[in-house]
Amino acid sequence: MDIRVLRNFIMVVRESGVTAAAEMLRISQPTLSRQMKDLEREMGATLFVRGNRGRAFGLTDEGRLLYRRAGEIVELADRAKVEISSTDGIGGDVHIAAAQSAVMRIVGRAAVRVRRRYPGIRVRLHDDYGANIVERLNNGLADFGVLVQPIDMGRFDHLPLPGGDEMGVLMRPDDPLASNSAVRAEDLRGVPIIMPQGALERRDLSGWFGSEGVHLDIVGTMNLSYNASCFVQEGYGCALGFGGMVDESEGNDLCFRPLDPPMRAKLSIAWRNGLPLPPAAAAFLETLKGVVEQEEDRRI
Repeated sequence: MDIRVLRNFIMVVRESGVTAAAEMLRISQPTLSRQMKDLEREMGATLFVRGNRGRAFGLTDEGRLLYRRAGEIVELADRAKVEISSTDGIGGDVHIAAAQSAVMRIVGRAAVRVRRRYPGIRVRLHDDYGANIVERLNNGLADFGVLVQPIDMGRFDHLPLPGGDEMGVLMRPDDPLASNSAVRAEDLRGVPIIMPQGALERRDLSGWFGSEGVHLDIVGTMNLSYNASCFVQEGYGCALGFGGMVDESEGNDLCFRPLDPPMRAKLSIAWRNGLPLPPAAAAFLETLKGVVEQEEDRRI
């Protein structure tokens, strides 16, 4: 499979057609059309939903799958080129896929220190949740994944991160729940709730809700707290999640109430076991371990 052709395929998808993509790539339209037809023959599947003049108006299911995998293949190829060419010193990108959490401040502290020592190192963050983070780790698209526990860590080495996020409910200040100092399971009966996708899949709160879980009115799921907070501000519902993820100061039409009994999420940073880390990632991990050790000593 030709990496160059995969890059051109990605461009065709992004430009919604061969003609526009050919202009961007500065190659002839017939040449690009022939590449796409050859790619379909190689894949043994129709990739495009075609309209008049062979213009691609969309992708088939097989085309969407290839588009996703092509992006991963191209990204890995680009990473390999950078890592191999960085032989004159420690530098390059450290890819971190992470759940949203205040614990990321510790990861950020390590990033500051490693950049001071190795100015050529950059950090690339990818916000996501458990299943997608694990997939990026398994596919080699992330050096590290910051994961909310519990999760199966059998394929990974990992380092627990100190602290943990307080779980609670994000709501408007005029919501009846805002008069409470904390939120109990029975308080959420009949309340429209936006749930974190990862927490829903892991059933993180099943023990806390107990039998009250059957009364939850889940009106949506979320990946990013900020996006969910916009829905909360507009009155769509309340959002279950971590405290400190969005601005709850006066004037932002948001307030947060912790759960009662309290719950705190624990997080770990994970990396593939049995595989050597690139030099930049290895330097970052060494620095992070030092930051975590200092943070644990401070908490004693």
